[in-house]
Amino acid sequence: MIIPNKAFVTERLINWSLSDTVTRVVIRLGVAYGSDLDKVKEVLLQAAHEHPKVMPEPAPAVFFTTFGASTLDHELRLYVRELRDRSYTVDELNRTIDRLCRENDINIAFNQLEVHLRNEKGDEVTELKREVKGTILPRRSAN
Repeated sequence: MIIPNKAFVTERLINWSLSDTVTRVVIRLGVAYGSDLDKVKEVLLQAAHEHPKVMPEPAPAVFFTTFGASTLDHELRLYVRELRDRSYTVDELNRTIDRLCRENDINIAFNQLEVHLRNEKGDEVTELKREVKGTILPRRSAN
């Protein structure tokens, strides 16, 4: 928007952006590769539609934004009427999304790194982790 200098001096200017308390909220979520993307969208929209502070119009929307290094990245975009409700709404939605993802077998992804170790001979050395107890099993010989 361009406003001529003369308008600043001769006219009354109103900053309408400060009079509107409606604010947009964006919640980002990365899910594991192989996830059912239609189910992810359904769960995110369900969380938004069920929250009393989320405005029905403009309607909440979900976008699959990118293929991340370890995640399929989504954004849930919605509006709340009052700026003071923003943090409360984000907190409640995050908790609801976490619960709904667990109930629907959707894995919220996290960065993963695969490390391959080789000994001086160039043989690969492997250590197995026992996930349940978090203990490391004794190293197996590469021979």
